Amino acid sequence: MTKLYSQLARVYHEMYQSVFNYKKEFQLYNKLLKKYKCKKILELGCGSGNLASFFLKAGYNYTGLDLFKEMIKIAKKAEPKAKFVQGDMRNISLKGRFDAILITGRSFTYLTTNDDIMNALESIHKTLKKNGTLIFDNFNAEAIFKDFKKPIVQYASFKGTRYKRITKKKINLKTGWAWDLDETYYINKNGKTKIIKDTDTLRAFTLDELKLFLKLNNFEVLRNSKQDFAILTFAKKK
Repeated sequence: MTKLYSQLARVYHEMYQSVFNYKKEFQLYNKLLKKYKCKKILELGCGSGNLASFFLKAGYNYTGLDLFKEMIKIAKKAEPKAKFVQGDMRNISLKGRFDAILITGRSFTYLTTNDDIMNALESIHKTLKKNGTLIFDNFNAEAIFKDFKKPIVQYASFKGTRYKRITKKKINLKTGWAWDLDETYYINKNGKTKIIKDTDTLRAFTLDELKLFLKLNNFEVLRNSKQDFAILTFAKKK
């Protein structure tokens, strides 16, 4: 898996402050959670904890889980009042059950095999309370696979450090609607530039695929909404 969440965890934390609009993302989740009166929530793929403070301030009983210890370390320092746990969404081993589980930052797209997806959804189902809700976002295959020729260039800055990331994509259909990423990071600090290369594989989904995976794991889809290159899914445990 990518270096971004381990060796480059600090780069992720700093760069993504301006890549994502966490306030806007929280407001979207908050609206859905309030509608279904969810208070005890688990965020899977919580990363360096950028959403945690929003949930705590809004009065939620919040737990964040991430696969990478480097991410958890940064998250605990950034938001010491929150509960963070290192773990794998394919095999969640937490005490108690949750009103809602969120998979944020399109973390679900790192589950590239059918086995990974089925294991994750089965584990999530067991971790939710009766009639609990699942909210997660994914890349939309119909949008993503339109263009793989043009590189993606992103810029970010954090306390005097400037970042540039160039991403090149290549189709890889071994495990569904998947593609390989070749990423080059240019990190400029104090007038010096460091170059780091990284690779990864992601998987996108069609609406029908998501509905089938959820149905097979005893979830009822309540809502699917397309957002640019992504699909936001809202489902209920049966």
